Amino acid sequence: MARATGILENLEGQLDGLLFYKRGDKTFVRPKHIRQPRRLSRKQLLIRERQSHNNALWRALKATRMIFFEGENAPYNRFMSVNLYSPVPYLKKQQYHSGNALLLPDMVVSDGPLSPISYQLGYVDGQPALLTDLTKASAKKDTLLLYVLEQKVTHWRKDEDLFRLRIKVETLKADDFVNVPSTLMSPYKNVHGTLALVGERYGDPMLGFGLTRAKDGFASHQRVVTHCQYYERYTTEEALQAAAKSYGGLTE
Repeated sequence: MARATGILENLEGQLDGLLFYKRGDKTFVRPKHIRQPRRLSRKQLLIRERQSHNNALWRALKATRMIFFEGENAPYNRFMSVNLYSPVPYLKKQQYHSGNALLLPDMVVSDGPLSPISYQLGYVDGQPALLTDLTKASAKKDTLLLYVLEQKVTHWRKDEDLFRLRIKVETLKADDFVNVPSTLMSPYKNVHGTLALVGERYGDPMLGFGLTRAKDGFASHQRVVTHCQYYERYTTEEALQAAAKSYGGLTE
């Protein structure tokens, strides 16, 4: 940026690739297009990768139209702030431009003031299940939404996959749950009995689940539980270097 003087002092707008603009009673000039350096430090790459991937997750969640994030000026801002601590996958620049997103453990799918539901993946009578701390009475009290996240992967070529994250939301009823047997060693077992969702999909290594309590436009704070480990291949040093190379390399 430089200050314009003489006959250029009263100009505003564009001229031969230069941009003239006022700041107070002074006129300044700079190139119309400022080329930012592509190369990044490790810290800058981490920040960019987290931001880019969380944006991809937000788009996948927004497509469900079941968005419950309170406490910020906009749901998007709250989503970004509460999803700062999930693993950071390192994807190449072109992978983000293709809309790729990864299923991550602990992704926050809803955030609000209602009482959270505790749950974990396990087994009931030998069948895969989502064990919860819900009782029959509490399951009838509020609307229960099950976020089902599916990692879609297509093996494109030897050294690269194409992948997408699909999210759908199911509205549950108390009758969709089964009673957890009193003999099951569950951290959620209590004197009133607890409930579980049972089915083969709860053992699927490419699915994740978030169970949310919703009422009057508000929700509980809930995170994804999953057996999926596919994302781990994008958290390695090799993945970091490949991502950095797509942005021009690291400065360090």
